[in-house]
Amino acid sequence: MNQEISNILARVSQREGVPPALLLAVLAAMGQASGKPDFSRIEHDLRRKAGEFRSLRERLLKSSVADTELDRLRAEAARSLTEGRFAEADRALAQAELRNLDGTVALDKMSKEKLLAAASGRADRGAVAMLRLNAQAYHDAAQRFAEAALIAASADQERSRVYAWLQGDALARLGADFRDKDGFNASIAHFRAMLTKLDNFDQTVAWAATQQRLARAINGLARLQGDRRLTRQAIDIYRTVLDDLTQKQAPALWAAIQSRFGEALTSLGDAEDDASMLEEGIAALRASLAALDRGTMPAEWTRLNFELGKAYVALGLRASGAAALEAAINAFKRVLDDWQQSTRPLEWAEVQDRIGAALCGLSAYYREPVVLEEAIAAFDAALLERRREIVPALWAESAGNRADARLRLAEQLGERPMAETAAAELMGAIETLRGLGLATEAKRFEPALIRAGTLVSKLRQP
Repeated sequence: MNQEISNILARVSQREGVPPALLLAVLAAMGQASGKPDFSRIEHDLRRKAGEFRSLRERLLKSSVADTELDRLRAEAARSLTEGRFAEADRALAQAELRNLDGTVALDKMSKEKLLAAASGRADRGAVAMLRLNAQAYHDAAQRFAEAALIAASADQERSRVYAWLQGDALARLGADFRDKDGFNASIAHFRAMLTKLDNFDQTVAWAATQQRLARAINGLARLQGDRRLTRQAIDIYRTVLDDLTQKQAPALWAAIQSRFGEALTSLGDAEDDASMLEEGIAALRASLAALDRGTMPAEWTRLNFELGKAYVALGLRASGAAALEAAINAFKRVLDDWQQSTRPLEWAEVQDRIGAALCGLSAYYREPVVLEEAIAAFDAALLERRREIVPALWAESAGNRADARLRLAEQLGERPMAETAAAELMGAIETLRGLGLATEAKRFEPALIRAGTLVSKLRQP
């Protein structure tokens, strides 16, 4: 096994508290990808699946009190998952489901308790399928969630709606994880169909939760296709929901919608160079962060600070200047309380890279060389983990950013050797990105390379 993969498995297993066998099974379910593995994506996916496993295992080990055989089968499924045996886990849950159905063919002949138990079992089988990171498994999961919703419909409409949400979420994840436009479109159509049965006045919370999922799927499709028109659709949905839903009605949902609203606004504001949109996005992110209890949701608190830092950098490079860039650095430093080098090295490196970018922006306001020296040090830190042999595109990004900071410092100090080093580093970053087929990313560094060449020529003159 690749040494970097082994390191990732050990790191995720230790941090997330899940057995290595489960992570190996998830990794095996991914199949063989062509080309160089994307280690950053692999680690992100394994952490996400670890969280899904913990939630599922907790549900499976809850005692039913009344049926010891059912408990045994569910515990057997949990044990199989722990050992990375997904097929055996599904088989045990299928046997438990048959026990819940109790030989009854017609759903309308079953008691409410039996219907809900059967629906829960079918949904757990969907959750098992979602642990297998491949497209067919996600399709299977969506189908099982749909069946769970149907089974529960006559017994509990709210529970049925939860399973229907899971169905749409599985389809959206198909789109996000496998760049599948059809998955996003199916999710969007599914949530729109759900909305026809909901009223924003009488069922405000359920309506808002469904709208949130619809907007998230639309925004996912927007990112996949690079379609800003779709991003605007998602923003309009979030804005409409926040007009109807109050924080008091559903605090966690309100905060989540503010968060996604802010992310969509800042993404579009950055793309369209719109400072007012960035400011509105920052306000939404801050509202979400203020509503969040760090103690109960530490991961979301950290993620929101990361998004806030990105938004402040985008704003600082356009309108608010030094104040926004300093706010960005403070937000990123809060993120580093959780995203530490030993446990989340690539995320830690990304934060270091973004701190460097914010410091470069600050150098336009504070002309002291120390600001750019600190930026270079931040990029150096990022490159400790963004190694060329592991993540070449990320290496090129940070190497190019460091070279640009070095060039700015050379311009301040008039130092030829520093300018020559910057020029060589910029050329290396550009060539690497071009070799990876990332021409647009390479083009970003071309103006700096021209500046570097001009400066070197000037400083070489007697």
